Amino acid sequence: MLNSLRIVILTTKLPEDIWLINKLADVCNIEGIVLPFGKRWKEFGVVNVLKKRMRRFGFFGVANQALLILYRLLLERRKDKKSLVKIFTQKPYDYIEKKDLSILEVDDINSEQVTNFIRSKNPDVVVVSGTPLLKDSVIQSVTGRMINLHPGFPPQYRGRYGSFWPIYNKEPELVGTTIHFIDKGIDTGAILIQQQVAFDKSDTLKTITYKQHETGVRLLVKCLTDFNNIAAQAFRKTGCPSKNYYAPGLTHYLKAKRWLKKRNAY
Repeated sequence: MLNSLRIVILTTKLPEDIWLINKLADVCNIEGIVLPFGKRWKEFGVVNVLKKRMRRFGFFGVANQALLILYRLLLERRKDKKSLVKIFTQKPYDYIEKKDLSILEVDDINSEQVTNFIRSKNPDVVVVSGTPLLKDSVIQSVTGRMINLHPGFPPQYRGRYGSFWPIYNKEPELVGTTIHFIDKGIDTGAILIQQQVAFDKSDTLKTITYKQHETGVRLLVKCLTDFNNIAAQAFRKTGCPSKNYYAPGLTHYLKAKRWLKKRNAY
């Protein structure tokens, strides 16, 4: 990897993101990795999330979202684990394979500790997957480029639930994955590459997201091994709607599942 890009990865400890690290280690020089201390960043704490969602959706909206979490834990968790094993192959997803990587664990992805860590590594590219919204202080700390793996098709489907809402809105052609530059907005940066992701009636919200993530890592590998050429052709979509979607509730989920089952019956 003599001429490989030098990268820093900002991500999570979720299995799909550990798999991402292991896949990128084959094609890039990973100078550093930033991870949360726990399974989620401090900003994703239950209390903070609950307060924000109560303000945005009200009591009944939050209750609907909570019921979906319970539904999936009780009825779909086992299926999701089977899909995890089936989709993420070739590399481990439960531990980081390379043992000599520089890893910073933090509570706050937007802390000065993170910006100093990135600057000290001076990467060509910073790769982001699954983190909370990055503040300007972090974005501006990168002298090279910062790119994001987004499981969705922006600008039509921005935010963390780009796998679900295209199904709910009966737009399966917009279930896909995007690699884009990071700017101040939520998934609004120039697009490097996008690809549709196939799914069927056996899929759940989580397994579709797994498939989007697996596709996204393949797109990342493609981008990082031919970065200058692909970056030079980055583009923005015009003339189409742009929306940041939030977490669905159980009623949304059941409606989407019914449509998905009906669609695949033909």
